[in-house]
Order: sequence, then structure tokens, then C-alpha cells
Amino acid sequence: MEGFADQWLWLIFIGVGLMLAILELFGGVDTELDLVAVGSAFIIGGLAGWPFEWWLVAVLVTSLLCIVYVAIGRRYIKRWVQPKESKTNVDAIIGREGVVVKSIAKNSSGRVRVGSEEWLASAEEDFDEGAEVVVTAVRGATLIVTKTNGGN
Repeated sequence: MEGFADQWLWLIFIGVGLMLAILELFGGVDTELDLVAVGSAFIIGGLAGWPFEWWLVAVLVTSLLCIVYVAIGRRYIKRWVQPKESKTNVDAIIGREGVVVKSIAKNSSGRVRVGSEEWLASAEEDFDEGAEVVVTAVRGATLIVTKTNGGN
């Protein structure tokens, strides 16, 4: 049995590595390339053990690569494959400052200019025309605004 392990274990390691990489393809990127990295460690370990025909080389190289990946590489790969979060559409306006162009009463909407656009706006307090406000939320097509830190 030991002769089998010495001669063929490297090939089993390569097969396991390929299976893990293929499994990543079927699972999408849900595993964030973990299966590809571990599969690559198995393939490299198998290739390292092949010329020596000694199963321990394949096991040691694979183990070392997996430990290095989990300890160091995983952090960098996760950062690389994680989508960048960016505000889009209406959410990008939250936090921006604007000027009231039609007064806002506590129970009725007014209008606010943010950048070059005018928006329907409401607030928990009254604002006169010309008041500086900051957008805190968006409900439908209406901006929810409050006083700016240094506002009137």
C-alpha cells in the first residue's frame, strides 16, 4: 500500500485541487476564491511531490501553502474580490448640503436646490427661503432635510 501512496498520491492531490477549482466555478464567487486558492495549494503540492515520489512532500507543501493562505493571503484576496460600495442614484445625495428655494413648513413640503438640481423636500422644522440645509434621507422623490451645522 505504501508503494501506491508514494507513486500516486501526487496525482490524487492534483485531482482534488482541480475538483475544488471547478467547484468554485459552480458555486459562483460565493466562497470568494477560497476554493481556488486551496485547490491551487493542492495542485502545487501534488506537483512538488511528483518528482520525489514521496507522499510526505505533497502533504507538507500543500499544508504549508494552505496555512500561509489562511494566515496571510486570505485577507488580501477578500479585499480584492469584495465589491466596492458606492452610493448611486438618489442615495448619493444623502449628506450633501443645499439651499431652500421654496420655504418648508413642518407639515408641508417645499423645494431645495442641491447642486444644480431642485428637489421636493420636507423637514421636522420650518425653513425659510435661503436657509442652508443638509439632506439626511430620501423617501420616494422627497428629500428629508435638517439644519446644517453652521446653518441659519
